[in-house]
Amino acid sequence: MSVKVRIPTPLRSLTDGKAEVDSNGSTIIEIINDLENNFVGIKERICEQNDQIRRFVNIYLNDEDIRFLDSINSKVKDGDTISIIPAIAGGASEKKKFYLNYPQEAIKEPLIYLIGKNYNVITNIRSASISNDIGIIAIEIEGEPQEIEKAVKFLESKGVTVEPIVLDVVE
Repeated sequence: MSVKVRIPTPLRSLTDGKAEVDSNGSTIIEIINDLENNFVGIKERICEQNDQIRRFVNIYLNDEDIRFLDSINSKVKDGDTISIIPAIAGGASEKKKFYLNYPQEAIKEPLIYLIGKNYNVITNIRSASISNDIGIIAIEIEGEPQEIEKAVKFLESKGVTVEPIVLDVVE
């Protein structure tokens, strides 16, 4: 049974830029698994390892939040529309800005992607200067303070120097 799945902008790089894709399955988790079969890497952006929806992702089945239905086991039928919507940060969330100085051996690693994937943070590159020898990036990281701290520690473990931006010169 075919359903339409609306893809948010941050995940469209996985769907070849498509804002809406067709998927097959009779439950939300079957739809997510079908998406993963067709667009490798999308499931890990939506679900935790135990298949539960990440807490910063909302999924709607025909405009109904699946948390108020049967979550990942919510039944879908032919012609339904599923919307994947990243949660808007709020509550204890904060934004911090940093300068990242990459050593040569870390320049080609996808470290910013990895902190967005592995920690509950949103990254926003404000400026960057990268050569074959060094990378300097001004970045804004948004999330709960402990998640930002974990992301910073990860970057430092990869040899990246992380310096807080005190003066807000990168607006």
